[in-house]
Amino acid sequence: MIFKRKTIRKFWLNLHLSIALSVGFIFVILGLSGSFNVFHWELEELGLPEVKHERNAQPLDLDALMERIHHRHPQKNGRWLLFMPGYERDYLWVVYPKPEEKVGKFFTPLRLQINPYSGEIAGGHYWGDSLWTLVYSLHASLLTEPFFGAEISRKAFDAICFLGVLLMLSVGSGLYLWWPSPGKICQALVIKPRASLPRFIYDLHKVTGAYFLVILFVLAFTGFSFAYKDYLMPLVSPFTKVEALHFHDPENLSSRAGTTHPTKPAISIMQAVAIADRVFPYGELRWLATPDGPGGVYAIEKRQAGEANRRRPRSKVWIDQYSGEILAVEDPQLFSAGETFFNLMWPLHNGEAFGLPGRVLWCMTGLAPLILYVTGIMRWLQKRKAAKIKHRSPDGA
Repeated sequence: MIFKRKTIRKFWLNLHLSIALSVGFIFVILGLSGSFNVFHWELEELGLPEVKHERNAQPLDLDALMERIHHRHPQKNGRWLLFMPGYERDYLWVVYPKPEEKVGKFFTPLRLQINPYSGEIAGGHYWGDSLWTLVYSLHASLLTEPFFGAEISRKAFDAICFLGVLLMLSVGSGLYLWWPSPGKICQALVIKPRASLPRFIYDLHKVTGAYFLVILFVLAFTGFSFAYKDYLMPLVSPFTKVEALHFHDPENLSSRAGTTHPTKPAISIMQAVAIADRVFPYGELRWLATPDGPGGVYAIEKRQAGEANRRRPRSKVWIDQYSGEILAVEDPQLFSAGETFFNLMWPLHNGEAFGLPGRVLWCMTGLAPLILYVTGIMRWLQKRKAAKIKHRSPDGA
């Protein structure tokens, strides 16, 4: 029994070490970049003028703001995305997803920051032209697109998501190796006072892993799900339906009035928002998309109380741009268990599911791979050195 236990432990130790030596440094990069990405929007607004306004002042009409955008960018007549201020942002962010001048790029939207009260455009850049978008791209695809192109960048994204499997194995094997004997749980959760350097390194490694293992596992699983959701759905769908997916619009949505009456004027943005307000009267407007061409539709996202998704909530209404007809509605309060499960992947990955305290904790967790990697390598080198000394000594011969 003892021999079997030692064999099992050796297997998990070798697996744990192999993962660390092969991809541990990539985990460090993903962890550190992820820490910054938790506060991506706030960091992007650093250096912009403070948004000042009179007490009780109301933001400008969204249609008036978009008129200014179209006047400045008259050639960009497709879909625009509007990210409302109030969560992570002081500015209204207006994004043009597919600029004609960036055709062939994987992801290079134009992003403008607008003072919602004055209408002043305070800043703007393409994705990849700012420090924090480069950090985000480092996390998502190891910054491969500027050097190797869009196709390699997509494959790099898939590869990084697959690393979630290895991180889960690393966390699981680390948990097995750390698991204390009965009655020693408290001792296993603290660093021994006045310990020698080797013991301090060992304690720091196991304590860091113990305190952050749950969040690291969540990050690994949710990261894997972004690229490999199709592999997870067959495991979930036999027990519960999964139809509403994050960032997926219902199929065959179009503004039909534009086909039969091409000259009929489109409703305004504020009219579309008012229609969505009737569907979710107590929801907070967080995001909207303008129609993409004559057949396009309005998409309005509001956040109902209790939704885990704060940046891009799931209370969503699609509206015919001419008639104002409601074409589809998505209500997370009516989601099945499976849809709720997949709906939680994004807010669990970035910590927003738990509000600001969660985001701070997730930011701190991004440092854990660095600590684990450095202490793990130092511990491994210490053991190798001790083994060599033992082998050279007469007693170890």
